[in-house]
Amino acid sequence: MIFNSTGTNTIFGGFSFADTLTRNLIMGIVPVLLLAVFIFAAVKMSNRKRVSDVQQKTTDMLNEDYAAGLSRSRDVGEEFFYSPDMAALPVVEYSADDVAKPHPAYVWQEKVLAATKREMLRFDRTYTNVELKQMYGSANLEYVAQNEENFTNFIHAMRFWAEALIADDRQDEARKVLEESISAGSEQSQSYTLLGDIYASTENHDALQELHARLQKSTMPGKNIAIGHIEQLLNLDKKI
Repeated sequence: MIFNSTGTNTIFGGFSFADTLTRNLIMGIVPVLLLAVFIFAAVKMSNRKRVSDVQQKTTDMLNEDYAAGLSRSRDVGEEFFYSPDMAALPVVEYSADDVAKPHPAYVWQEKVLAATKREMLRFDRTYTNVELKQMYGSANLEYVAQNEENFTNFIHAMRFWAEALIADDRQDEARKVLEESISAGSEQSQSYTLLGDIYASTENHDALQELHARLQKSTMPGKNIAIGHIEQLLNLDKKI
């Protein structure tokens, strides 16, 4: 460092060393500050756009629901009503002791029989409430939703009945329950995996292949889980 005769810092080009250092520090900080401001502004704009998109979607949904509510009432087509084939169900008489316990297979058989007495609706795919309003009118929404739920409860009860029969070493009866459940349009992956296990245990290779082909064409939500399980059974079958 160079000092003048008085001992103070030498001035370069009209600036002291301290001034030069300060200016360099400011020049280094300014770009960082500008970048921070830019990022902050970009994030704020992005959040504002996200909120705006959500608000627009909410508005569109409300408008769509309001318009659907104005749809006139229509009767549900007969093709959507489901009636179980009672002859296909392995219903048996239970002893007084089984009823008193109560025996699990008896309990679920009774739940299935109770479900078959309710009106059921089975559609080709899942519809939203707005879509159902558009199809049948808002006045029919509760009726349609209840009958859809009746069908869902029936399918659930069928699966639990099959599991109780399997636990009771009554696989042939369980097979009939599961086959009827799938024929009805079950979208529960367990219906397929349980039936696949029965086919594999009885070496019914053709039925296992048919079940796999049916799953491939299915649009049910959990079909990949069931497909993976059936494919494992098929691979095991090949090794044997």
